[in-house]
Parts: sequence; C-alpha cells; structure tokens
Amino acid sequence: MMRSLSSILLLALGSSVCNASALRGNGVDAQWIDSTALRLSFVLTEGDSVGSNYAVIATPRLVTAKGDTLLLKPTVFRGKRNMRYTERARFYDNAQQATADEVALGSEVRYDVMLRRAESPWIWEDKVYLDVAREKEGCCNVEDMAGRRMGDMVYVPQFVPALAVVEDNAGKAGELQKDNPVLMHVSQYKPYDNTRILRKEKGALYVHYPLNSSELKRDFRDNAQTLDRIVDITRSIMADSTSSVKIIQIVGLASVEGSQKNNVSLAGRRADALKAYIQKRVKISDKLFDCANGGEAWTELRDQIADGSFDGRDELLHIIDTEKNPDKCEQMIRQLDGGRPYAYLRDNVLSDQRNSGYLRIYYDYVPDTAAKTINEATELMQEEKYDEALRKLLTVKDDKRAFSPLGVAYYMTGNRQKGLEYMKRAAADGNVQAKRNLEQYEAIMKAEQLKEK
Repeated sequence: MMRSLSSILLLALGSSVCNASALRGNGVDAQWIDSTALRLSFVLTEGDSVGSNYAVIATPRLVTAKGDTLLLKPTVFRGKRNMRYTERARFYDNAQQATADEVALGSEVRYDVMLRRAESPWIWEDKVYLDVAREKEGCCNVEDMAGRRMGDMVYVPQFVPALAVVEDNAGKAGELQKDNPVLMHVSQYKPYDNTRILRKEKGALYVHYPLNSSELKRDFRDNAQTLDRIVDITRSIMADSTSSVKIIQIVGLASVEGSQKNNVSLAGRRADALKAYIQKRVKISDKLFDCANGGEAWTELRDQIADGSFDGRDELLHIIDTEKNPDKCEQMIRQLDGGRPYAYLRDNVLSDQRNSGYLRIYYDYVPDTAAKTINEATELMQEEKYDEALRKLLTVKDDKRAFSPLGVAYYMTGNRQKGLEYMKRAAADGNVQAKRNLEQYEAIMKAEQLKEK
C-alpha cells in the first residue's frame, strides 16, 4: 500500500554565518545567521534491518515541548524488492508517483535547510528538538515505527554592546546653555564689525531705551525680564567651579534718527549703561566686558527694509546704498514720497533700533578629562579591544558616566557578574544604553537556562 505524504520543504539559501553554535547531536550542525535565520544541516539514513520487502518513510521535524512543529521534507528509504515492486506498480498499474525523495536502504541523505525567523519565530524562543518520525511501509499496510531524536538546540542571542559617546561636562554654563542660547563657548567669539546683521544672530538678548535716552529703565518694554535673565545667568556661572564667564559682549546701537554725532555718543552711553547695570549686581571685572559702539544701526535698518514689503521699499534701499553721508541719508529718507515711507519706518522699524543692542555671554569650562577617557575606551570596545578598554575605564570608575561602558567591558572580558552590577547601576541612573544591554543580558541568560534543561 502506497501512502500520500505532505510536508513543508525549506530550500537552502546562501548566507554568511556571523554567529554559529552547534546543535547537540551526532552529525547535526545548526548555524544561527544573525537573529533572523538558521541554517540546519544533518545526514539522514536508515539501515536495512527492516528487510528488502519494506520501505521506511522518514520525516525530520523540529518540535518543542509546547507542541510547536515544523515538518521538513520526508525521505523514503526502500529495500531492493520494495523498490522493484514500487517501480513496476507505477509503470504497469498507474500507481501514484513519488512525492518524496526515494533512496535505497542504507543510503545517506544530506539535508541543508534555511529557516527564517519571520516564518517560524518559535524556533528562536524555546528549546527545539530535531526528531525523525518513522513509518514502515509494506505491500499492503503502513505501520508506525519508533521515532528517533537527533539532537536539540537553543538560540542564544549574540551580545551586541550598546555604546554611546559621552558629552563633555561643560559645568553650569553648559547646562544653562541648553535653555539659554545667549550663552556660547568662547571658541565661537568674534569681535563686532558693522557688517554683521545682529538681529539675525540667534540667541542674543536686547534691552531697549526710549528715544534719544541712555537711561536703562526696567519698566520699559520687556527690559525687566531680560535684565533679570542676564544677571541670573552671569551669577550662576560665576558661582560655579567648573565653568567661567570669559567675555560679555555688548554692542551699543542707536536709531538713525537725529545727527550722527549725537547717535554715536548715545550708542556708547547705552552700552556703558548696560555694563554698569550688570556690574552693580554681579561682581565682575571690567576686563571681561567687550563693549563696542555700533553707532547708528544702518546695517540693521537696511536689512529690515530689505525683508519688508511696503511702498517705497526699493527707493529706501537705493538711498541707503548710494548716499554715504549718514545725516544726508536720513534727511532723504524723511523726505521721500512726502514722508510716507518714513512714517512706516517710524511706526514699525525704528523703535527696534532704539536699544543697547546685542548682548552675548561667552563661557569656558574646566577640561573634562574623564569624558575623554570614557570615549577613548568606547572606541577601543568598538574595535573589540575590551581588555585595554577596561584598564582605561578603571581609572575613572567613580564617574557614573563610566558605569555603562564598564558593564560592557567587564561582561566582554568574562566577568559577567561585575558587568551586570555596573549595567544595573547605570540603568538605575537612566542610562539608555545600559537598559538595552540589560535586556540583552536577560535574553541570553534565559536561553542558556533553556539549554541546560
């Protein structure tokens, strides 16, 4: 009697092996291709003890204790007389054709299959056994035979360290800079010149003055909030031992209204007034101030006109670009088109020119040698030089930023317990990389415990 057989056939696919482990069992090899694929190779054979009149239908299968099952392609091992009978029946009696590989008893059949995690995820989640279901087929009946276990396997994830660059500890100044763009590192300092368009330099602070006045009033426009912010930032940095104020840059400006001589003097007094306000509230040396007299804010005015859209815009730009005498230029602007463009400037633009101008605070901080050491160790671990990295990290082991990379270094050099301790300390402090490494560690431990069952 011939039986119809059905199974899942998995074709072997070429792929490089990046994490291999042997399946326990003679003649069986399981190679994990990263975390997404498994190449399984083994040899299947049946002896001739069943006799020449019989065939053995052998179906390899992957199973778990939970009942998950994946059938591989069966092989039929036929005795000599059984093979002749089967071939004659197919030729003369129109019997069913073979649905599986058929070989002689005693032959060896090599299996090489590629399994995909997307299709059979349970193989990666539990202990998996490679069994062979066997049936004995004669001329008139099929009988179950004892199965055979060829081996077992467990996927143990590869530990891929999560590492990150440690930022320099820039002290209180660096901390404040995150929410206060008026702060910049001293390496970004540049002296003032009248080609700079200050209003487009992000983060600067401004205090404003009434027309033709250098008196700094807290209740004028939003001065109170701005002045308090300047003083608070400066005080905080001055009180910090790891960072310091290097330069407070003030550029005094005046609007173009009135004589140039008066406006230049006014701009200088406005810058001095802001400096005096800060020094009255914070003990800070004159040498830390860079006060520049920006005079009349022609560069700022021209830029605001160019960005605008109103009648007389192009004519105003032409006057500013061609008339080099500031007082005459102002007069021409006032007289243009009966004073209508000037009225627009007066109501919408010039009020912003009446200020002490640009203020920026530049800072520096004590070099963060620990961050440098940690980052050097991280680079070594990325090159898989874990022993050397561990030696470096031990020199800064009291810095909590070193806890996560220390956990990796200890783990990868064989001291799992110490590595776990540091990973937990870093994770408890909110370190994202340490949390990811702990998740990997727990998955590996779970898999290794399954292997021992």
